[in-house]
Amino acid sequence: MIGGNGQQTIFSGNKTINLLDLYNFNEPIAFGEVLAGDYTKIRLQISGLKLEPKDGKPSIFPTLPANGKIDLLDQGRFTVFPGRTLVIEIDIDANKSVHIVGTGNGTYQFRPVVKVNIMDGGLPDKLARLEGVVAAIYDDPAGKFLLCSADFSDVCVVVYLAKDGSVFDAEGLPVSFGKLMIDDFVTVIGRYRQDDANNTENTGVDEKFAFEAIVIEIGGNADQVKGIVASTPNENDQFDIVVDKNDIVTVQIQNGTKFVGKDGALDRNAIVISQEIEVEGVIVKPAVAGDPKTVNAALILIDDGLIDDKLSGTIAEPLDSTNMSFNLSAGISDVCVNLNNDSVIILISENADGTEVKIGTFADLATEQSVDTYGQQGIGGCFEANEVIVDLTGQP
Repeated sequence: MIGGNGQQTIFSGNKTINLLDLYNFNEPIAFGEVLAGDYTKIRLQISGLKLEPKDGKPSIFPTLPANGKIDLLDQGRFTVFPGRTLVIEIDIDANKSVHIVGTGNGTYQFRPVVKVNIMDGGLPDKLARLEGVVAAIYDDPAGKFLLCSADFSDVCVVVYLAKDGSVFDAEGLPVSFGKLMIDDFVTVIGRYRQDDANNTENTGVDEKFAFEAIVIEIGGNADQVKGIVASTPNENDQFDIVVDKNDIVTVQIQNGTKFVGKDGALDRNAIVISQEIEVEGVIVKPAVAGDPKTVNAALILIDDGLIDDKLSGTIAEPLDSTNMSFNLSAGISDVCVNLNNDSVIILISENADGTEVKIGTFADLATEQSVDTYGQQGIGGCFEANEVIVDLTGQP
């Protein structure tokens, strides 16, 4: 973080992150303390990027921008107040950040599409997934324990099992909270929570920033499996999904399996054929060779929203700030593009010193700018964009 107090380092070292695993989840990267004051920039340093082709071909290493330094700029400033907890949510969109340059055997380039949400007094709505070791279990209230990072033992968070939360053992089968033991390696899925007052008497940890788990998985054996629904749940609470086009995996719904969509909790009736889902659970090898593998599901994430279409081109007249619209020159003809007050405009510029990314406004748009727009085709014939990415590299 960079501001009036100079540069404040929250995390130093190296950490490998699988961006695809974070499509549906948040994952904490670092906890730290900085000097109170005003800040205008968050700096990331990326040392390398690796793509793993699904067909087993050799790994691909996209070209990084400049020296891998990415500065995330705030439009005005954000303030760290003394004694307050500030949450910074950094959302790197992997699908929009990797580009193929050229045709045939074109190279891959990484153009970081990053959004930052700075929350003082608020917490992320997105589900979070934490892993660590159980350091303590408390009697009051039931379902409360201390989870510490396996990498940084001094980084801990108090976890509360939600009233309707579920616990699963190392085989992915439902068990009671009483099966949880100190020194167990666990994965917890849920959301951060804030209490009205600090309570460090029993835990030694500031519980004003705690975690409420809807799922606890014991043993560290859980995997994430993404696929397309091929059948609906049968009388045995099983259904099939297609993974990597040809591989079939059977999903076993259990007592306590959670169903979650973009707007919150769902139930098994939300499972429909051709739908894209992600299953969190333990994969069990088939008893009979050749039969599909089974995943004992702890959590099923259902993509019940529309998939954005993409239109790329250059901005052309008319550029109408009153109606928040412009024409997009995209190939043979122009397409009208409409924005709304919730549309996000991301400005990206690259120079020899690194890459700068910031959230812009409609006033930052200009004709001849190269843009990628994401959204849906509207009823009136115009493209309704919820996100516009502007590449300012090389532009005055």
